[in-house]
Amino acid sequence: MRIVIHNFGPIKEADIETKRYTVFIGQTSTGKSVAAKLISIANDADFFMLEEGDFKGFGSFLAQYSIDFPFHDDTEIVFFRDKATWTIRKDVFHIEGEMDPGWEGIKAQMQGKEMDWESLTDFQKKMMYMTAKQSYASSTNPIYIPAERILLSIFTNSIYSLLSNDMTIPESIKRFGTLYGIARDRNKDLTIDFMNIKVRFSKEQDTIHIDNDDVDIDFKQASSGMQSVIPLWAVFNDSLYGFRRYIIIEEPELNLFPTLQVMLVNKMVEHLKTALANLVITTHSPYILSVFDNLIYAKDVYDRADAERKEKVAALVNPDAMISYDDIAAYSFDDRGIVTFINDPETRSTGAYALDAASNETANVFNELLAIDRSAEERFQ
Repeated sequence: MRIVIHNFGPIKEADIETKRYTVFIGQTSTGKSVAAKLISIANDADFFMLEEGDFKGFGSFLAQYSIDFPFHDDTEIVFFRDKATWTIRKDVFHIEGEMDPGWEGIKAQMQGKEMDWESLTDFQKKMMYMTAKQSYASSTNPIYIPAERILLSIFTNSIYSLLSNDMTIPESIKRFGTLYGIARDRNKDLTIDFMNIKVRFSKEQDTIHIDNDDVDIDFKQASSGMQSVIPLWAVFNDSLYGFRRYIIIEEPELNLFPTLQVMLVNKMVEHLKTALANLVITTHSPYILSVFDNLIYAKDVYDRADAERKEKVAALVNPDAMISYDDIAAYSFDDRGIVTFINDPETRSTGAYALDAASNETANVFNELLAIDRSAEERFQ
């Protein structure tokens, strides 16, 4: 899908086309989550049921995701998906075209059924179309994994009671809490091999078995990194299969050492290879983009290699995690509100090397100190 944003919240200009893997990177408060939430809204089943002119209904979606920023006279959000386009401006909600499956798709669904399409009234056809449209959209509902997931870890044994209370919790976080509760119920035992832990979910007390130390600990005693990854991985793992959908993850690197960030992204890509899902990530970490660059390069080398070299590449990177350069889109969000597509076709990379300003700054400082130190040594020789 494609989304164009003009002067909405912190975003001044953005033209984003999602791919199988889409990464938003930038400083805090530059609009990464805003764009990710808009993508989630545009793929929500209930969004497809909005009718022409229902600007207020669209506003309720923005409120659910806590991005109900005011619309200015020049604010515009445009969603392009399948055969339909949604244009939203101040007090305007305009729809052009139709979302698949469309009328022909409904007819195709009826093939082999004891019903004659041509004999139906226009009202019956419309009702069937609306039912099929909602069913299709519901099966592809997005999965939004918020940065606030660690808060739900604190209440891991009382998620449902927490969500049922009249607490002021954004609707998007409540929805994730519900998904986490369902994932816990479906998968009582969860193995997270890249962290060498096994999680046992129960109504009484969730426990974590740490393989390296061969000990069990209470979930509440776990590190912040574990408390961030466990709800993420439980919902991610439970949401992979079925119809194609978007899985949107805010800051997967939260509270993780860089090596674990690398392993987490590698494992997510491995799992996505056999699933019908698109991944959208928001991040502050250039390490995340560097992981994707390695997976792209690994595939390029692997595809050109003979059998012997293929074996060597596979020993470094699991072939199930390798991805095509054409399947990823990386966007940089800056503090001016400008969103830039940063893929580099010449190097066939995400452009991560140009973004690691922190490393560049520390390297510059080190080089300056080295020059000062050398000049002092030369003076005293």
